[in-house]
Parts: sequence; structure tokens; C-alpha cells
Amino acid sequence: MKKLVLLFFALPCFCISQHTISGTFAPKEQYSKVFLYKIQPDAEDYVTYISYTGLDDKGKIGFSLDEEMEPGMYQLVFGIPRIANHFDFIYDGNEDISFSFKEKEGVTFLSSEENMLLQEYDTRFNEAKQLLTSVFAPDVSKETFINVFNAIEAVQTTYEAKSEDMLANHFIKTGRIPIPEKKISQKEYNALEKEEFFKNVDFNDLVLKESFYLVNIPISYIFKFSSKNDTQSYMHNIDNAMTAIGDNPYVKKRVLTSVWNNAVADKDMEVANYISNNYLEEMSKEQGDIKLLDEIATYKRAGVGAIAPDFNLDDGRKLSDLNNAKHYLLIFWSSTCSHCLKEIPEVKKFLANKDKHTLQVVAFGLENDEHPWKDTIKMYPDFIQVYGAGKWDNATAKEYNITATPTYFVLDADKKIVAKPDSLEDLEKTINTIAK
Repeated sequence: MKKLVLLFFALPCFCISQHTISGTFAPKEQYSKVFLYKIQPDAEDYVTYISYTGLDDKGKIGFSLDEEMEPGMYQLVFGIPRIANHFDFIYDGNEDISFSFKEKEGVTFLSSEENMLLQEYDTRFNEAKQLLTSVFAPDVSKETFINVFNAIEAVQTTYEAKSEDMLANHFIKTGRIPIPEKKISQKEYNALEKEEFFKNVDFNDLVLKESFYLVNIPISYIFKFSSKNDTQSYMHNIDNAMTAIGDNPYVKKRVLTSVWNNAVADKDMEVANYISNNYLEEMSKEQGDIKLLDEIATYKRAGVGAIAPDFNLDDGRKLSDLNNAKHYLLIFWSSTCSHCLKEIPEVKKFLANKDKHTLQVVAFGLENDEHPWKDTIKMYPDFIQVYGAGKWDNATAKEYNITATPTYFVLDADKKIVAKPDSLEDLEKTINTIAK
């Protein structure tokens, strides 16, 4: 009787299905902690934190998953920045997941039918697509052309069938590419691929919605079919992507933020402002994203192509009053900044033989005290010196979004920002270009 009672109380332990994630990282010295997130579009960073664990002395980690954890896409993060130190995986609520992660090879799933099948599909499909690099060569026969596409179609069909009724199937179906019925040129195929790019993507798919797939696909479309030399085409592709996404504000905002950041990095103010004016500002207001709204406003004020925010000079004039040079170099620096004390003398040396009517320097010192600023500026009598009290809290510094010193802006005669060199080397190249 006692044995039966013990068995009765033990039964619940076998009824509750608690699954695990386990794996190894190599080299183990490179990693210390691993963080588990669930991908959720309506979360602030598109992911929701679940838990974290440390590595043992063999580089192993393990998570016990709550039986109430919802099926969907999850993410393991093992370094900073997150974008370069993570991998995503499927959890269907029914499987344990094990993996091996190596620094150079990436992740290999060792258990979990969902993840192993999706990884196998990605490998096989990419191998098949490699054949496309030569299939459009002029000497390729019609038979070879058709056979290559048939091989790609066979891989796609096989894995769609293998993954039927699995979460992986939702992702595998998005990989289907156009299969031409006859031999066509590379240009013709590119046009066909663009036309049918979103044909197999369902932006209302509940599984895909909670992943990065619906973000990555439109971004891929925008960059794949755009030319940096054709701004109108670039913006047209952004519009096409937004139309394809439809009523999914979180995916739209994520896509647009990524493309906007890329335009800012490329110093393409026309595209950046097109995105913010037509889409991103309104979405940020609706979603209460004050941080992004501030970033957009700051960029518009002090981005390449904008008129430089005005400020008072120490002699009673304003920046906008200057009219004695074709270009102006605005430097935000500090007399207590070691990088500045190293670079500013190099700037002075480089400009020694430049005509003042070609380039005039305005040096805006971000300072907590007038000393040693007053003594340091004596070394630069040809610069227009401006004292910026309050250092990082200075109002002008905030207008220009200054987060580091030295920071350089090159302005034309109308005080429009024409360049924001990232380094002394970039500054010299810019000045050599405008001085020609």
C-alpha cells in the first residue's frame, strides 16, 4: 500500500512536460553569460527578456523552460553588441533543444526536429542557389538552365513537405523563388524576382509575426533592388515594401528604422528625411517612441544637407553672420580632452598653407571652466574661438547632438552642412576635395 501511495504522488512529475535548452560554447574563454529572450514585435526592443545563465568550466549552459512558455521564436544572446552575438531558434513547446556553438562556424542544432530541419533546409537551399551564379552565362544551354531551376524547386518542395504541420514550415515557405518557364537573361530574371518577391510571404502569419523574418525580408527587398545612384528608385522600393507589409505597424517601424539608420550612416539626407517625413515620425508618435523622435529631430537639425543650427560667437556675431570664406570648419572640442589636444594641432598644421578665404575654422570649446581653455586657445590665433559653458549640457552642443570630442562639421558659405568627417584622416580628405 505504501508503494502505491508513493507512486500516486509521483505521477504529476511525469505528467508535467518541462523542456530544456542546453548547449556548449567554444572557445569557452570567449563567453561568460548567455541571455534568453522571446521575440515579440510589440516589445520595446522587439524582444522580451526571459532569463540568463552562466557557462560552466566546460563551456556548457542550460535553461529549464517553464511549462507555460509559449511556442514561437526565441533568441540566445551571448555578447555585445547583440546584433552580432546571438542566434534565433524555434521552440514548439514539445521538444528539448540542444546545440553546439563555435565562434567561427556558428550554431549547429543537435536535437529539436524543428530547428534541425530548418537549418538543414537553409544549407541545402543555399547550396542549390549557388548554381544561379553561373546559370545566366551566355554559353549555358537551355537544358542546363531549366535543370538548375528544377533542382532548386525540388529542394524547396521536399522541405515544404518534410516540415508540414511544423512551425518551421512557416519560415521555409517564404524561401520559394520564381521558377522561369524558359531561358531568360539575368536582367529579366531580376525583374521577375522583384515582381514576385513578396508572393510567398504572408505578413498576417501569426508565427512569422513573432520573428525577425518579416523584418528581414522587406529590408532585403529594399537593398537588393535599389541603387545608391538612383534615389527615386530607392524611395519607390521603400514604398513598395510598406505596401507589402500592410497593417503591421511594429514590423513597418522596425524596417523603416533600420533603413533610416542606414541612410544616416551613408549621409543620404534626402532618403533619411523621406523615410522620417512620410512614415517614421508619425509611427513613432503613435507608438510613443520619444527617443526615436528626438533622434530624427536632431538629425534634421544637424545632418549632412541641413543648415547648421545658429549660435552666438564670442565677438557679438552669430555663425550665420560669417561671410568671409567659401567653407567653414566647425570643431567641437575641449581643452581637457586628450584626443583634442592631439588632433587640433594636426588640424592647425594641415591648414597652415590653406587660404583663409577658402576655409575658416570655428572652434567651439565645451568647457566646465575657462581655465585651461583661455591658455590653450592662444596657440590658435587664426581660429574663431567660442566658449561653451556647461560642457555636455551646453545648449549648442545638444543642438548638434555632440557626444564626443573632437567632432567636425564642414559647412559651405551658406552654412549648410556638407560633411561630418569621422576622423582626422577623413577631415583632411574632405578639405583637400573642397579646396581644389
